Amino acid sequence: MGERACYREFCPDCDAPVTIVDEECPDCGRELAVV
Repeated sequence: MGERACYREFCPDCDAPVTIVDEECPDCGRELAVV
């Protein structure tokens, strides 16, 4: 299985690229849903 950090998503508020292991958006600070 691959590293979880390899998978990319986008912040629903500002569309900044984030990884699925980020707990908040590095650009706008929005809390991201934990899967």
